[in-house]
Amino acid sequence: MTAQEFDVRDPAATTPSFDVQQARDMVAWLESHLLDNKTIAERAGGDSAVWHLDETASSQFVNLVRRHPQSSIDHVVTWGTTGAISYPDATHATRHHPRHELAVNDFHRALLALHKLEVTTITRYDDDGGREQVPYVTCSYCDTGNPYEAPHMGYPCPTIRGLVRAHRDLPGFKPEWTET
Repeated sequence: MTAQEFDVRDPAATTPSFDVQQARDMVAWLESHLLDNKTIAERAGGDSAVWHLDETASSQFVNLVRRHPQSSIDHVVTWGTTGAISYPDATHATRHHPRHELAVNDFHRALLALHKLEVTTITRYDDDGGREQVPYVTCSYCDTGNPYEAPHMGYPCPTIRGLVRAHRDLPGFKPEWTET
């Protein structure tokens, strides 16, 4: 007998693990936004440029420039003699320049690949002693198949739940994806 045949988790619990389509929709939503973020970062200079502040305009407004490895400078945002963007906004933008965003995106996509969803079945027992196999979604990394040793069973695991939560401000997010 395999470990899956001994899996007797409670299917009556309200969990996304028993809604295969919801789990797939969540992963598709996250993959789509990660791809969009990667595309945006690549178009904004990709791995070749780091954004800097050009503070010569004024102390309140600055120009945003990107510096390439060859030391050439492109103006990302520039306007007039007083600068184009407020200093706090420009400071935030430089900390999230394209190279940084691509590195974060690569890390998020690697986490999603490592903690990919896996559809399996578990045995559902009813009060009359009957049993049936029901679909169940679990994390291929966290769920070892042994309920006594697995750090987490079901989907999303804490890693994916945190990853989805980090992107919750993007369109299409559903709060039930991050509920326990």
